[in-house]
Amino acid sequence: MPNYLNAPLRQYLDELASGEPTPGGGSAAGVSGSMAAALLCMSARFTIGRERYAAFDEAATRVVTVAESLRAELQILIEEDAVAYAQYGAAMVLPKGTDEEKHSRHLALQAATSASALAPMAIARHSYRLLELAGILAANCNPNLVSDVAVATEMAISAFRSAVLNVRLNLRYLEDADFVAQLTNELAPMVEQAPTLAETALNTAYSVMKLPVEGV
Repeated sequence: MPNYLNAPLRQYLDELASGEPTPGGGSAAGVSGSMAAALLCMSARFTIGRERYAAFDEAATRVVTVAESLRAELQILIEEDAVAYAQYGAAMVLPKGTDEEKHSRHLALQAATSASALAPMAIARHSYRLLELAGILAANCNPNLVSDVAVATEMAISAFRSAVLNVRLNLRYLEDADFVAQLTNELAPMVEQAPTLAETALNTAYSVMKLPVEGV
């Protein structure tokens, strides 16, 4: 298991930029989602317990509780996505000289590809939830922090779209039709609704900031 979370940020970025296959885009999506969650937590914490924003206290408290949980999950997935891809790489170099070896290699590749779909699927699921939270917090936030909610929204939708891309790429190589259908069916409503959630959060945030909306 890589140890990205306990290493310096520079080291992670150097590894991301290297000629090695991991970490890659799936792991980077986890980073983006984690940062989105962290920004929501910060924005909520600058709202909670302040007399001037007492009307926002309950909603902001709910947001920070859920966002912290999602942040913890997404941080784990930064590493789990890299592990899954490393398993795929290991399966690719298995021997294939005999029919038995070919069969074993094929099974290992299918298992590794399934794992490579599940990690970004979880990132997509959690990032989608962050978009829901961003919409809530944008309307219930210390106005001095609402720009951070907007940034969190942009990072969450980026994480979501990047994760969906990785899920779909892996699913097309899988033979388990039930597994493919399960993930495809779960993705469909999220893919449909995610842009609307992002647009709602950004429209609200930009309205508070009294700025023209960008990037919607």
